[in-house]
Amino acid sequence: MAGYSEFSFTSLWARIGGKADQALKATGNAPRGVLVALPEAERAALAAQITPHLDALEGVRLQTLATVDSRARLLVPLAGGGAFLALLAGGQGMTAAVIFGLIAAVVGWFIAMGNRSGQYQAMVKTRFATVTSAHLSGFDHVVEPETDLAHLRGWHLFPDLQSARTSDRIKGQRGGRSLSLSEMSIAYAPGKRDRSDHVLSCSVVEVASGAVDGAMLVLTPKDAPPRILVSQHKAADLIAASTGDAAFDAVYSLRTSDPGTTHLLTPELRTAILALDDVAPAGRPYLVFLPGYLAVLFPTTFADLAFHVPPYWIRIDAEALLAQFASDLARKNSLINAVLRLPDLPRSE
Repeated sequence: MAGYSEFSFTSLWARIGGKADQALKATGNAPRGVLVALPEAERAALAAQITPHLDALEGVRLQTLATVDSRARLLVPLAGGGAFLALLAGGQGMTAAVIFGLIAAVVGWFIAMGNRSGQYQAMVKTRFATVTSAHLSGFDHVVEPETDLAHLRGWHLFPDLQSARTSDRIKGQRGGRSLSLSEMSIAYAPGKRDRSDHVLSCSVVEVASGAVDGAMLVLTPKDAPPRILVSQHKAADLIAASTGDAAFDAVYSLRTSDPGTTHLLTPELRTAILALDDVAPAGRPYLVFLPGYLAVLFPTTFADLAFHVPPYWIRIDAEALLAQFASDLARKNSLINAVLRLPDLPRSE
């Protein structure tokens, strides 16, 4: 019988996590899985490119597993047992001591794991995503790039922007236009009444576009989070305007630095913007027109999670992960193509 020196807290946590995953799937909020099949020829080509990296990645996985378990065998009982004994010595009852001891043990587990699981997942994603994006789309794929908050503030969308994290960025050229797609989680100051309304997860497509001659146009869906709409209404940086198109103005709030440029939202362009709803994963997109540049933010939910790598306690299934990444890339590619189909903004006179 194996002694405590070989006990794996990771295996225990994996069983708990497995039950949590099943519960999540039962609610319908789990990631969507493979929606676009990978052709067999492409599967073979991708497999040939990723195979040389698999032994090294498996070595990293096993080392991560050994390191976390070694630390957990010390920290979990130390934190849990320490809290249990401290509460008993302090005169607390057995029930309270057990409950808070278990909570402390879980904290000890997370301290033992630290960021090791995330580092391993990022390493795997870098290999798989780079191969998949380059082979299937010709794009570069950057995992966890730096996020420029000043750039995001320039969109004039969010109240008191606090932080933002970019998990993935795909970038390159298509049709002679430079573009990128970034998976972002953007946090802004919450409202006084609703403290939960302060994070927007989105797929952000940025593409070279027609000039607006120093002006900017910002379109926000009228069903956007109330915190965003209220702050925009109070802001004095841009001027509220309308296109005169009742159907369009009913679903989009327009703000601009120059009311004389609203004619640039031509009937053809307005129709195409409304049609973006057909590919939007979780609600109408936000659009920001700047000189030579267009940003389209498609809101997403947890179910739209893309390029996810299983945790280190699950052995890599290269074929399944390539199929999932290829499907995720196809879904993101549909957003890119939809934005590229928008009529390019004409130059103002």
